Amino acid sequence: MYIEFSLPLGAAGQSAQLADYVISQELEAWSEKYGIPYRSKHVKYFKRVTFNDESHYAFFAMTWNPSQRHHALKTWRIVSDPNNKTKFDSRV
Repeated sequence: MYIEFSLPLGAAGQSAQLADYVISQELEAWSEKYGIPYRSKHVKYFKRVTFNDESHYAFFAMTWNPSQRHHALKTWRIVSDPNNKTKFDSRV
């Protein structure tokens, strides 16, 4: 299971780099606020975030409220089964 943020395409990777920076800042602030460590890695134009405890994914979904207004902070989903990706649209 993991959380996947979608990074934007184009602009020779500069928009993805900016989005990754903004996501990293907000993730660090969230992690410090709730005392939950995480790991992240990049797979193509996606940033994947994992936790040690499965219950942290639901907690993340309930508490993720970034202070910045950036499109990349809203385009994420929880992938519970890598073969059957389910999308969570935070705009709903």
